[in-house]
Amino acid sequence: MPHLTLEYTSNLAHRAPTSELLLRVHRLLESAAGVPIGNCKSRWQAREAWAAGDGAEESAFVHLDIRLLEGRPLEALQEVGKGALGILASHFLPPVSGAAPQITVEIQEIARDQYFKEPEGTLAPPPVT
Repeated sequence: MPHLTLEYTSNLAHRAPTSELLLRVHRLLESAAGVPIGNCKSRWQAREAWAAGDGAEESAFVHLDIRLLEGRPLEALQEVGKGALGILASHFLPPVSGAAPQITVEIQEIARDQYFKEPEGTLAPPPVT
C-alpha cells in the first residue's frame, strides 16, 4: 500500500509515462505522507476506448488514483494530491499535437481493517499524527 493507477487517453501516447514519473510520486508519498517507499505499487495504462467532453479530437484526460491506508492528516493528503498534480502537469503539459488534457488526481483512503497483505509484517503501522 499505497496503490497508484494512472490512466490516460491514447491520443497522449506520444507522452506515455515511464516508471520514473510514478517513482516521483512514490518519493512524494514518502516525504509528504510518511509512506514507506518500498510499499508503493504503481501501474499505468493508455485507454484506447474513451470519450471526453464533446468528443472533439483534441479532448484528452489523465487521471491518477491514489489508494492508501487511512489515518493521515488532511494536510498531508492535500500535499500529496497537489504535488502529484504538479508532477503530472510537468509531464503531460503543455499540450502538443492538438491534445489538451485535463489532469486529475483522486486520493482514496482504505480502512485498515479492510486491507490484507502478505507477508503480514510488511504492512506499515498507522502514522503518528
